Amino acid sequence: MTPPLLTRRVALGLAAFGASPAANLLGAPAIPAPAGHAPERMVLTMPGNPATTQSMTWETAAALTSPQGQVAKISAHPNFEASATTVQGKVNATDAGQPGSYLVTFTALEPGTRYLCRVGDGKAWSEWTAFRTADAGPAPFRFLYVGDAQNSIKSLWSRTIRAAYAAAPDARFIASAGDLVAEGHDVRLWNEWRDGLGFISATVPSLPVVGNHDLHRPPGTADAKNVLSVSPLWHRLFDLPDNGPDAAEMKGQSYFMDYQGARFVVVDVNVYANEEFDPAAKQRVWDAQIVWLNKVLSNNPNQWTIVLQHQPLYAMAKGRDYQDMRAVLGPLYEKHGVDMVLLGHDHLYSRSHKVAQGRVVDPAAAGIIYAISVSGPKMYKVDEPNRKLMAQVVDQTQCFQVIEVAPDVIKYLAQDADGVVVDRFELRKSGKSSTYVNQAPRA
Repeated sequence: MTPPLLTRRVALGLAAFGASPAANLLGAPAIPAPAGHAPERMVLTMPGNPATTQSMTWETAAALTSPQGQVAKISAHPNFEASATTVQGKVNATDAGQPGSYLVTFTALEPGTRYLCRVGDGKAWSEWTAFRTADAGPAPFRFLYVGDAQNSIKSLWSRTIRAAYAAAPDARFIASAGDLVAEGHDVRLWNEWRDGLGFISATVPSLPVVGNHDLHRPPGTADAKNVLSVSPLWHRLFDLPDNGPDAAEMKGQSYFMDYQGARFVVVDVNVYANEEFDPAAKQRVWDAQIVWLNKVLSNNPNQWTIVLQHQPLYAMAKGRDYQDMRAVLGPLYEKHGVDMVLLGHDHLYSRSHKVAQGRVVDPAAAGIIYAISVSGPKMYKVDEPNRKLMAQVVDQTQCFQVIEVAPDVIKYLAQDADGVVVDRFELRKSGKSSTYVNQAPRA
């Protein structure tokens, strides 16, 4: 029990500021949200120009009739809410028995500015979370790159992604190189993925790549693996740029984003890999992606070009070799001066020297760095044929990568889930050419 004298002193102190003794010291007490209306599992993305636009998806246990969001420039003053702008959201399609799913998009934001936002229905709100818009032009930034999460997501992947955030809390986004979950149509696994991230998914935007497992229907379903399009769950979680190939299957699966002097090209390469798709559909999507890639990579005003895809051109897991994909995409990437290709799928860590036409080239010559990484606990054995291309190979290790991009240099750092450095290199650019500097610690 609070001593009477202390109660009287607190009351007098509040009265001196014109406050009621019943008021909370930090403002009026919040009214609890109605059952099922509290927002949860929020995911931040960048569907348009990252300097001016951000989106948030979220869920509730009960259906909302008026989903909305609020956004305000960041402030340490608790009364910043008075300056917030309210934006109407929308209801995403939801299967029977699934929670309500919603989306709100904040537009006309100022470049290079920190904001606070929250989502809800006007009565029940989420907590306020912070994000930062991109600068309008080239400027240094860092981002996180992780390979497959896929298995034991909440129990074992969560430690990797949380260690990554602790290593780079200023990361502007998280690039996930596919197979975020084991079965893309299983909402329980997507719940694990969001729970594994915790608050991080609401404050660091996601830049996801479609992996083969993200396409899978539930086991036992007819043709469970013979699908080109992701589950509707993908679109409920991720509001992504609509600037991909002219193929309906690729909406929100292949896309690109320009960020402060770097072009990030996200390519769904499942159609090129050794997966059994309908031949006619496969050829149609293949052709559409080639047309799109040539356009996106040739009409590129940025200093750096980084491709993100799932299956690797130079596979390192035992028994894998995507010859058709390599024959098509390798020359195309080299023709357009791609600097790095960030990959997953092989459930190990490997990173090449600068490579062109299937061989290691001089550090100052034209060529591409290829990296494969894994952030989850599922591991594969290393194969030997492409090892001669690699500067570093590490197996049986959950990893994350912190990549710093500046107008004249990329600094790449790979760490294991315990924070130990396993690899590093730099690409130093002058004009259109770059020099590769290997700094990998001895394996």
